[in-house]
Amino acid sequence: MLLEIFCDKFMENDQVRPAVKFHKGLNVVLGNKLGANSIGKSTFLLAIDFAFGGDDYIFKAADIWRNVGNHTVFFVFEFKNHKYYFSRSTQNFQKVNECDENYTNIKELSIEEYKQWLGAQYQIT
Repeated sequence: MLLEIFCDKFMENDQVRPAVKFHKGLNVVLGNKLGANSIGKSTFLLAIDFAFGGDDYIFKAADIWRNVGNHTVFFVFEFKNHKYYFSRSTQNFQKVNECDENYTNIKELSIEEYKQWLGAQYQIT
């Protein structure tokens, strides 16, 4: 299960947002009370897809990372009460870094290796 996702380019009122934390069950991405558009809901969903190994964040939202610049998305999964930390950069998006709890890189995985690992985790939980 995805527990949290963070990027220093996720902003709210010109401030870096804290890590977005998820819980078991339904998690909802909501806009503000005015129902405003263009506030990042779809981009955030693309960032979640990026954490799961997708590449739409790169190819379908290219204007975003082009305007924001290269950046890294950090995320945590939990399987069988064990947390796994990763990072993935828009600059080197064909690789995923396995990290320690401080997001220090331990091991670089190809996107294929990462997807296989992730798929295996979901099959055994």
